[in-house]
Amino acid sequence: MIEEPKWLSGDAIRVIQETLIARTGGTPGVLNPILLESTVNKPKFFFQYEPESSIFKLAAAYGYGFVKNHCFCDGNKRIALATVSIFLRKNGYRLNASEAETVSFFLSLAGGLETYEEGLARLTDWIKRYAIELED
Repeated sequence: MIEEPKWLSGDAIRVIQETLIARTGGTPGVLNPILLESTVNKPKFFFQYEPESSIFKLAAAYGYGFVKNHCFCDGNKRIALATVSIFLRKNGYRLNASEAETVSFFLSLAGGLETYEEGLARLTDWIKRYAIELED
């Protein structure tokens, strides 16, 4: 089992969404508070009930949830990438994928017709491929 990660709170994620929308455009606000709460808590569920879950799977749980659950009025793919990136940074990693690769991947993830498990696995693998451990 990995050490307890540094989690992202629902309030922090709301602020991230507001900031992204202010910078890049769109409609701010939560579309579905229940789905937001569910998405925020899914990584914690994996940590508690699937002790073999890697930090990459936990990051993917945030990202895939925001891509698919449409918790916000706008910017769901942007918030998905931001939560993956911020969660990884808080826990000692950073993403090292090109902007083109990242945009392409998240668009394909959003448009994919796979099951939750397949999409989560695909995002987990992508994160593993592009995550680099931060130096102290």
